[in-house]
Amino acid sequence: MSDPASVDARRFRVWGLIGLLILGVAGYWYLSPGGGAPPDLAAPVVQAPRQVKALGEVLPVTDLVTIAGPTGQDAGRIARIDVTEGGQVVAGQVLAVLDTEPLLKAQLDQALANEAVKRAVLAGRIADLDAQEAQLQAQIEQQQVALSKARLELDRRTTLRDSGLYEDTALSDLRFDVQSATFALRNLQIQLDRTRLRGPEGARLDEQSAAADLTSATAATARAQADYASATIRAPIAGRVLALHGRVGQQIDSDGFGLIGDTSRMMIRAEVYETDMVEVALGQAVTGTSRAFAGRLIGTVSRLGVRISTQSIMSTDPAAIVDARVVEVWITLDDASSAAVADRSGLQVTAAFAATGDGDA
Repeated sequence: MSDPASVDARRFRVWGLIGLLILGVAGYWYLSPGGGAPPDLAAPVVQAPRQVKALGEVLPVTDLVTIAGPTGQDAGRIARIDVTEGGQVVAGQVLAVLDTEPLLKAQLDQALANEAVKRAVLAGRIADLDAQEAQLQAQIEQQQVALSKARLELDRRTTLRDSGLYEDTALSDLRFDVQSATFALRNLQIQLDRTRLRGPEGARLDEQSAAADLTSATAATARAQADYASATIRAPIAGRVLALHGRVGQQIDSDGFGLIGDTSRMMIRAEVYETDMVEVALGQAVTGTSRAFAGRLIGTVSRLGVRISTQSIMSTDPAAIVDARVVEVWITLDDASSAAVADRSGLQVTAAFAATGDGDA
């Protein structure tokens, strides 16, 4: 049987430990922020706005323009290259010349000469028809005089017949002369009307064949000019040559001769996950960073894509989603950032969009 005194002592120690524990908890709440006041369980929990990040690449504002050229077995090979990668060019500047240029130049000269011949033939035909018209008009006027003269003679002889100097049968030859002059005048007028007759295009019928030959020759010249122009590769825009795919002696393939872009103004093309687009808006501030660039790029959202597509800018993270659905977003860089990456077209960056909270900028 236990000693009552020892039992009381054990109970005292247990309650003492409990009291110390209560005092410790009360002291913790007293010393914690809030001055010992109990937490307000009814207060809502405020979550920080979520920041959207997306992969992007630095590009010229004009985007990358492919320098196209003729392709195929008959397109020729590069004979001369007049620019280097990184060089500045103006729109229309000659970049390269193909080895088909001499042959196409000769074909163009031949087409121009043929067109000149057809033009001369048409001019001669027009001159002949003009002369024919003038000649017929003169013959008509001459025949009108002859007809008038025959009628006057018939009228004079008729008057003499009425006076009893001539018999009626003596006037037969004069009547035939009037009829013959009338028929001749009518025939000349028909010939003149036919010569003046014009087709739907405004050309006289007798000059339409020559006009058609000239039209065909002009079309052949235009085609020869286009073929000749294809032998010279020119800059489609003003900017910097960012890449040259072709080399002397090679044919231009489907990749084109090279790439060109106006690097005076740079931008970021970012691919934002479709689920994150609610947090992106026009005018939103964006910061771009890259492991290959020490600085920070500052810009604003200037354009939002209207089509959802698959991701084309791939991350080096093996855990990244390679078949994600994204929307293109274009970010205009400020002057300092644009100048800093003017020589880094294609630089991969991470674009961090300023938090908007509820999706509004």
